[in-house]
Amino acid sequence: MDRDIEAYLQSTGKEYVKVMPWRGKVPPPPEGQFLNAPFTSKFKALQLAKISSMYERGAIEDGDTFFFSDIWFPGIESIAYMNYFTGINAKITGIIHAGSFTDTDFVRDMERWAKNFEDIIFDIADTVFCASEFIKADIIKKRMIDPNKLVVTGLPVDHLGLDPYVGTEKENIVIFNGRLCDEKQPWLFDELERQILDCDIGATCIKTQDLKLDRKGYYELLAKSKVVVSYALQENFGFGIAEAAYLGCTPIVPNRLVYPELYPKENLFDNFEESVDMVYDALTNYKPDQFKLEINCFEKWFD
Repeated sequence: MDRDIEAYLQSTGKEYVKVMPWRGKVPPPPEGQFLNAPFTSKFKALQLAKISSMYERGAIEDGDTFFFSDIWFPGIESIAYMNYFTGINAKITGIIHAGSFTDTDFVRDMERWAKNFEDIIFDIADTVFCASEFIKADIIKKRMIDPNKLVVTGLPVDHLGLDPYVGTEKENIVIFNGRLCDEKQPWLFDELERQILDCDIGATCIKTQDLKLDRKGYYELLAKSKVVVSYALQENFGFGIAEAAYLGCTPIVPNRLVYPELYPKENLFDNFEESVDMVYDALTNYKPDQFKLEINCFEKWFD
């Protein structure tokens, strides 16, 4: 996402500063960055330290806007604090991807204290962007927020990274690219694999996280696969499905959560048995459709 954001800002000539913790070459994140709380906390703390220095030297001015690609940012209240004591009116905006407000999200266990932090975010932010009407309704129902602050924009897939792989020759591969955790129900994919193998159509079923691929290898696998499957119990947008679909994988997804907003009715299943039939049909009657979700997020984020 960062590369696409920068490309958009450069194309419009907008002035921006990317706040990064390290100068020069950025050290590679450890495997499992998304769930690596110490690394993530260090990264964000160093970003906040740089922002504080920018206030100190007068580099932040009235009318400036802070945009967080993930507004679930520990310490974000410090920006409101610095605005107050410096008298500077810098706006706070950003994307909310998930939170303890979602019943089936694994971070729900943190709700006792995370609820208070999320209410702070929604109070001090000028605008909060979210991926879908599904997550917007969830937030409004469970958290204190002015609904007018919450704007549905969708989210961009990594077009710059994905485009070189568009048009790759397809193989009879079905992929499951969700996390291997309870809310994604990977065991249902194991049962799907058993049933698809019994059909004897020369198909291969792969859980991508089992392979520990780098980004290039992962995109290569998406590009040559025919079908991507989800059994998620929690999904506010679904980057994995969106990226695979962009590269020509037929999405077979549940008729719940965010999926009905994004994918045609013929790609939605109501039960496991239906998903097996749909995967079999997608493999044996593959159509090289490329699902490009219509998203105008950049204009809403920065204009």
